[in-house]
Amino acid sequence: MNILLIDSVDLPFGGAHSVHVSLVMKGLRENGENAFLIIPYGNKREILSSNKKKYGHHDGIPYCFLRKHADSKKSSRFFDVLIGVFNTALLIYRRKKKKKIDAVIVGGIPDILKQGPIIFMCALCKIPLYIWFVERATLYEDYHGISGFLNFQGQKLSEKYLPRFSSGIIVISSFLRDFYLKALPENKILINPILVSHDTFKTIKVDDIDLTRNKLAEKIKGNRLLVYSGSFGEKDGVYYLIDAFNEIIKKYPDTLFIMTGKNQNELIMNKIIEYRDKCPQKEKIQLVGFVNSEELLSYNSLADVLFVCRTNSPYANHGFPWKLGEYCMTSKPIIASRVGDIELYFKDNETLFIVEPNNSKAIADKISYIFDNYDKALLVAKNGKVNAMNCFGYLERTKDIISFIEKNNNPAAMKN
Repeated sequence: MNILLIDSVDLPFGGAHSVHVSLVMKGLRENGENAFLIIPYGNKREILSSNKKKYGHHDGIPYCFLRKHADSKKSSRFFDVLIGVFNTALLIYRRKKKKKIDAVIVGGIPDILKQGPIIFMCALCKIPLYIWFVERATLYEDYHGISGFLNFQGQKLSEKYLPRFSSGIIVISSFLRDFYLKALPENKILINPILVSHDTFKTIKVDDIDLTRNKLAEKIKGNRLLVYSGSFGEKDGVYYLIDAFNEIIKKYPDTLFIMTGKNQNELIMNKIIEYRDKCPQKEKIQLVGFVNSEELLSYNSLADVLFVCRTNSPYANHGFPWKLGEYCMTSKPIIASRVGDIELYFKDNETLFIVEPNNSKAIADKISYIFDNYDKALLVAKNGKVNAMNCFGYLERTKDIISFIEKNNNPAAMKN
């Protein structure tokens, strides 16, 4: 099949979302499909930053990057998005004239207002359209200002109308499936969670990783290391992690807490920094901001404990943490909260360390248990990696996507 995947990602290592898109593309192509990635707009960083061409290949993934953000001004970004989306619609039309397109998958956070031209072009050219939902965006807790209001309204319209324009939808959790069952029959919805691979980061030079890891190891020498990476959103439970650290430092004074990433909203980020600054040993909680792939991999590999402690919010329950798959592949102990579909795939103290959400004491107690029984914790982490490959292996999971598209493109086959 000829499949176009449309998503504004920073290929290849712009965060967990970009890694996931890369694995979807690799899985589709390695399973024999002619998949092509279209990036309508965004920022080019890392490996692609030196490539001035719109078309290219990276790690076996053919892509087209249509519109780079010229600067950080919101007004400029609005026009970049508009131009990128219209160019995407035109590209679909031109490719359709040359050969059949069996499916267009629109990923990321689909927005009917932003992506209207793409949806219209698929309808005009009678191309099967599949929407890929990874969250229920109307439940997002961090909308602010006029842009936040407009985004919220766009998401309300998207949740209501996008399923009607699609041949099927792909969702990341059973909660999202249940929500969209109000609009579509079950055979039009596919649950396809996170993806993992043994060689996700194989394109990064081993020497570069080793050099970065050795430098960071010197900085944290003699300390136990806790690591959180993410967007510092309300769903991530950052305040509970800081409170848990304040407790664990009393018993294990040699503990260091590294937090990578950043919230794009300055107000939210400043509140977190202020909260950290009130801690008795604030110097042991290091907010290092965005880091490159070598640093991120190094922090993960050096960590004694990794965190995916989402809050028990409707927004968090409808999603599923992409970071969890990435962490599982490190074979390091992971603490995750009992939120959403976590317990559909993992068992506490067997393949993952699971705690009650919104509970800093539970997190601190679990850290203490891991530190006191670290050999056992490493065995749990090892089992978690095997479990992740069985549940989320990208080759098998992308076979599910292929089968789903084939069946929905051929309704007669679904009846047999």
